[in-house]
Amino acid sequence: MKYLSIFFIISFFIIGLACSSNEEAFNPIDKISDQGKNYIIEDFKSIGFKKSNEYNVEELPGAISAYFGFIKNELGDFQDYEIRFYSNHDEAIKLGSKYADNIVGENACVKKDCSLWLENLNQRQQIDGGPSIMESMAGTRNAKYKSYVIYNNLILFCPGNDEDDSMKNCTIVIDKLEKK
Repeated sequence: MKYLSIFFIISFFIIGLACSSNEEAFNPIDKISDQGKNYIIEDFKSIGFKKSNEYNVEELPGAISAYFGFIKNELGDFQDYEIRFYSNHDEAIKLGSKYADNIVGENACVKKDCSLWLENLNQRQQIDGGPSIMESMAGTRNAKYKSYVIYNNLILFCPGNDEDDSMKNCTIVIDKLEKK
């Protein structure tokens, strides 16, 4: 009986070690941060960003340029991103925050009647299906981007199922950018 108890104790200890994870806790990037760098689209191309569209920014206050495109994630799937460049960090915050907040999250406005910037609005939308077949076919237009980061002189809009997932995707892209 004594050996059986020792066997169970050792077995539970080994199973406990095997089940423990060596993964570090994920720490998302700060929503707003400035390291004093200025980025351009070529910096993103160097980490695998494939530009689909360059937007006309005449109606987007303070923006120098804006792009829609995709990056492959770690599973090899394409994920859409939007990047807006400003002359500096302060301009991105002062002139871009209002426009960024308008199109992300649960209260996002991705319709013509309330969106602050209409340029290629359809690329900021995704179709979410409902519980029935008819609702799924018709779908509901919702915000593609659940969050964004203002990083140095840019605003990066990131896809995700929710804000946490979106911030994870933003963090992964910014980490790639910093490691290049």
